[in-house]
This record gives sequence, structure tokens and C-alpha cells, in this order.
Amino acid sequence: MSERQNAFTIKTNRLSDEVYNKLAKYAKSRKLGDYISSLILRDLGDASTERKAIEDKKTYEMLEHIKNELADLKTLVKTTGFVGNDSFKEESSSKVPQLTEGKIADLENISGSLDDDDLEEYNDF
Repeated sequence: MSERQNAFTIKTNRLSDEVYNKLAKYAKSRKLGDYISSLILRDLGDASTERKAIEDKKTYEMLEHIKNELADLKTLVKTTGFVGNDSFKEESSSKVPQLTEGKIADLENISGSLDDDDLEEYNDF
């Protein structure tokens, strides 16, 4: 940022009489700097308001686009018969019985045996 200068030069031959008189009035009352500052701050505020309005418009357009895409998808789903179609349901696991928590296993058919060698591995405890 450049160093501040104590004074600015304004070419008054390019100003209308109305603008010149307004600036002269503020300059005589020693409030010209405050007046210019307030105008610039107002412009900056307007710029941020405009930027927010543009962002709001873009958000609205994006939401409208999403809404239209969802409507198209719903139409496509209805025309293809996908709604209520059970072909994509997970196959039932009735073929392989699974134990659920708390269910007692049927131990009637036990196979296998234990040798003394098997028991020697676990005699440390």
C-alpha cells in the first residue's frame, strides 16, 4: 500500500457546477474528507450487496436446476417401472441358516476328537 498523502488534487474543470459547489461547501466546513470517506464506504457496501445478490441468484438457479433434475429422475423412474420392482432386493438368506444372538445351536451332530497332544498345548493355565 502506498504512503498516504495529505492532499488530493481534483480537476474542477471536469466537474459540473452543482458537484463543484457541493464539494466546496464541504471543504469550507472542513468535512470534505469525511464526506468523501462516507461516499466510498457506501459504494463498498453497495458492492458487497451486489455481490451477495449475485450469489443468491446463483444459489437459486442451482436449486432450480436440482429441482428440475429430480423431477426428470422421478419421471424416468416411473416410466421404467423401477418403482416397486423387487428384482433388486437382497436375496433372502433362507438357504443358509444363521445363528442370531441368544439362539442355542443344535449340538446333536458333533464330529471330531481331541488327542492328548491337543491338550498339552493348553496346559499352561
